[in-house]
Amino acid sequence: MKKSVIIFSLLIISICLFSNTIVYDFKAYYFNDEWVNEKILKDLSFSFVKNDKVFMARGNDLLIGKNGNITLNFEKTFYNAYKVENNELFINVSFLVQYFNLNEFTLEDGRKIYYDKLPELIRVEHQNDTINFYFTSEISKDFINIQIMDNDLIITLSPLKGMPMLIGKIDYEINNDGFIFYILSNKLKPVPILTIQNKVATLKIKYTEVETKKIRDGIIWERKVETYNGQKFLVNYLHVDPKKAEISPIISSKGIGTREDLREMIKNSRCIAGINANYFDPSTNIPIDLVIKDGKLLSDKFGLRPVFIITYDNEVFIKRILVELNVYINDLLFLVKGVNTNAKGEVLLYTEEYKLPIPYDSEKNYFLIQEGRIVDTEYYKYVPDASMILTISKKYDKYLTDVDVGTNVKFVLNTDFPFPIKHAIGAGPLLLQNGNLLPDPSTEKVSYGNGIAFSKTNRTIIAITKDNKVDFIIIEGYNNGPGMNYDMAADFLLKKGYFSAMMLDGGGSSAMVINEKVVNQDGEIQRGIPVGIGIK
Repeated sequence: MKKSVIIFSLLIISICLFSNTIVYDFKAYYFNDEWVNEKILKDLSFSFVKNDKVFMARGNDLLIGKNGNITLNFEKTFYNAYKVENNELFINVSFLVQYFNLNEFTLEDGRKIYYDKLPELIRVEHQNDTINFYFTSEISKDFINIQIMDNDLIITLSPLKGMPMLIGKIDYEINNDGFIFYILSNKLKPVPILTIQNKVATLKIKYTEVETKKIRDGIIWERKVETYNGQKFLVNYLHVDPKKAEISPIISSKGIGTREDLREMIKNSRCIAGINANYFDPSTNIPIDLVIKDGKLLSDKFGLRPVFIITYDNEVFIKRILVELNVYINDLLFLVKGVNTNAKGEVLLYTEEYKLPIPYDSEKNYFLIQEGRIVDTEYYKYVPDASMILTISKKYDKYLTDVDVGTNVKFVLNTDFPFPIKHAIGAGPLLLQNGNLLPDPSTEKVSYGNGIAFSKTNRTIIAITKDNKVDFIIIEGYNNGPGMNYDMAADFLLKKGYFSAMMLDGGGSSAMVINEKVVNQDGEIQRGIPVGIGIK
C-alpha cells in the first residue's frame, strides 16, 4: 500500500551527518561548507606540493595555484579556487565541479550532492526490523532522509534512479528524484540507526527508547534516549565494576604516532569493549596528555588537566596530579622533559611503543637502553624492540664522562598522588568534583582550545559513581540534533548523581565499541585514534 504525506509541513526528525557530498567514480566523499580537504584530494588522485605557489597534478593535467587562483594546463584560470590554512590545502568545490563536469543536486535544507553518475538503487531487503539498501556506487548519508511522524517511519532516498528488486514486505513509491519507503502503524515509536558500508546502507529499527544488555559479570551496556532541557540525546552507558573487570589504556597496534580504528584496537588488545580516549595532534598522531599503562609512562603530562587513574587495587579516581619522570644514570639524576614526543627538550625518552622517526640532533647524546643498562651510544632512527632510547643534551657532557656501554640506568615515576598508579589517561575538561560542579568552571573551559568546551557536539565522558563504579558515556544529539556543550554535560551528570566526571576527546573521535560493534547512533567509526580505553 502507498501512502501520500505532506512531508515539509510536519515536524520531522532527520538523520544527516555531513554538509555536502561528492560521488565520483562510484566513490562517495564528504566535506563541510564549500571547501574540500587534502585527504579527499588525494583520494581523487591529486598530488600536490605547497610552497609560495601550489603545484598540483592529476593524470596529464598540471595545475598551478597562486593567490587563491588555479591555472589549468597554462590555459584556463579558475578564481577563488583554493586556500591554505594551517599548512593544509583546501580546494573550492566549484572548481572540482567544473574540472570533473559534475552534476549538482540541492537538498531541501541547502546541502548539496555533486555526482558524475547518478547512483542506482538495485535491491531492497526488509526482514527482522532491518532494511538493507543496495546501490551501484557508494553513497553518503546525505542521500537518505529518515523522518519519524508519530509512530510512522518514512525513508526518503534521493537523488537516485533505478528499478529495485524488493525482498520482504515494504511500502514505497517513486518520485521525480528517487524513492520514499514507509514503515507504518507501529505500536511503539521507532528508533532508527543507520549505517553505510561501501555500497550498502543498513537501517536497523528499534522500537524502544531504552535498551540494556549484560555483557558479562561487571560490565553492563545501556542505551537511552534521554531528554535534557527539552532536547533529546542518545546516550550510551557502559557501566563497569573495576573490581570485576579490567580497565586499561590501549594504543594503536602500529604504535604511538599512528591511528587505528577503535574496533581493531579493542580486538588486538583482547578486550570486550572500549571507548576513545586522549586528544591527539592530527599532524603527528601523537597523543596529548598523560598515558600510563601497567605503570609505564607512554605519554607525559600536559599542564594540570584532569586524569582518570586506576590503582593496583583497582580503585578509580579522577584527579589533577603532578607527574615527573626521573632517570638515574649511575649516581646522576636527570628530569625527563618529554616522553614519546617530537617536541624539543634537553632530556627526552622514547619507548619501544614509539613508531615515528627519532629526530636527529648533533647537539644530543643518544643512549640505547635494554634491561636497565646502556647497550649502545649511537643514534638510532627507530626504537628497537624491548628497548628505550634516552637523549641528553651535550651541554651536560661534563657530567657524562663516565657514562658508556654497560652503565646502569633507572627510571623513577614520581607523582603527588598517594597511591601507586597502574593505569592513567589525561584529558578533560573536568566536569564534576566531589559530587559538585566546579566552583569556577570558566577557568576550566577557557583552558581548552578550539572551542572544545563551548561547542555542542558528541561527547565521550568518564564518570565515577559514589560507590566507586565507572560509567563510560557517549552523548550524541538524537537524530542529528546538536550534542552537549560543557555546561549542559556538567549539569546533566550532576543530576545523575555522579561523584566525579571528566571529558575525553569528543566530536568525530567519540566512539563506543562492544563485541566488535560500534553502538553509537550511526554505528560508524568516523576516524582512527591513537589511544583508547579497553575493558575486559
